[in-house]
Amino acid sequence: MMQFPANQLTNSCIMEILKSCVVLAACIVLCASHPTQSKALPVLKDQKAEVLFKDDNYSTAFLECALENSEKDVEYSWYKNGAPFDWKAAGHIAERPGEGSIMFFNPQPQDEGIYQCFAKTSAGTASTRPISLKKAFLNVPKVETKEHTPVFGKPYKLECQIPESYPKPTIVWKTQLRSDPSIIEGILNRRITVSPDGNLWFSNVTESDVSPSFKYICVAQSPAVTEDVILAEHFLKSLVENKEPKDGELVPQYLSNDMMAKAGDVTMIYCIYGGTPLGFPDWFKDDKLIEGKPGDRVTDHNRTSGKRLLIKETLLEDQGTYKCEVNNHVGQKQWHSMKLTVVSAPKFVQKPEKQLDVKDTHDIEVPCKVSGLPEPKITWTYNGKPLESHQYKDGVLPIAKVQKTQTGYYGCKAENEYGLIYAETLVNVV
Repeated sequence: MMQFPANQLTNSCIMEILKSCVVLAACIVLCASHPTQSKALPVLKDQKAEVLFKDDNYSTAFLECALENSEKDVEYSWYKNGAPFDWKAAGHIAERPGEGSIMFFNPQPQDEGIYQCFAKTSAGTASTRPISLKKAFLNVPKVETKEHTPVFGKPYKLECQIPESYPKPTIVWKTQLRSDPSIIEGILNRRITVSPDGNLWFSNVTESDVSPSFKYICVAQSPAVTEDVILAEHFLKSLVENKEPKDGELVPQYLSNDMMAKAGDVTMIYCIYGGTPLGFPDWFKDDKLIEGKPGDRVTDHNRTSGKRLLIKETLLEDQGTYKCEVNNHVGQKQWHSMKLTVVSAPKFVQKPEKQLDVKDTHDIEVPCKVSGLPEPKITWTYNGKPLESHQYKDGVLPIAKVQKTQTGYYGCKAENEYGLIYAETLVNVV
């Protein structure tokens, strides 16, 4: 058996003891500032900001109010537009057993409103974010087929008026076989572009665009309807001879003007010019050429052959002046510029924790760091009621020497004119 000198064994033991003391001291410090989280207490599940229902006899609408961690004897209550809401008084609303969620059967226009649920638990009163219940609708217009005789080689427009609706529908143009309306095909042609106002623009009309066998239809797609709704029908009956076949001038058709976009949304900027031959735009931002490739966040590589600049996810840095230059190498070069202003609905920089455990008499900071443009207004609630006196600063709500009586749900609402977000943290003082 190998033998160690006594002094070497002693030094080794001392070193191990010192290491253990350092680890133990660090653990004590961490545990004092961040106590080990106890068992999960009752907190509410996240809810949708908006719930839509259709105006028919088969529609339902579900407003959720349920705990992530089950607890007995929870008292649920609802408010509508800031006033107590007695869902039991309405015969077409039922509560889901074991939770506070409610289901609307065949909801009516009078059911629209802003709803909020409160859940009284052993830890306090939790509350949901405001939930908007709205009717999705689309006023279907009376449609008559319009006949056209465009000039060969010249620009042309087919109109499609977007009806009153909520939410705004997606507009799609297709061709429909006249002898069999069930046969419908999409339009994919670099000369033909749909603008945001719903109209279909031909940069120039060719013989392939005119046929006695099909017509052009404009359809709306919306959560308000189960199938495509036809908004307009057009039949290109015949072509008129072009008496200026060598004109070649570029004609402005649809050009985006100064516009506002929300950060996070898809933004499309249009530069549609007609003429023969077809002109292709080059895009610039603040006088710098945009060299987007297919798949890039900002690109003109899409079905419109560059007539649409696509920003897939808008960022604040996308704000600026955009210009398109169009050239078909026959007519005079054309250009158009517009200013894009980017705003931002409130957004959590880091979503607050749903439960924070802290020791009695310790200091605590409840986080709620948000961004937005313009700067969001921050308001707080405690157990569902406004917290009037608070010192929210630098993204946190500080509570000095927290007491057990301050256990409860702290709600943070951030709001500006472009949106609202809400998060709730259960502060558990142990």
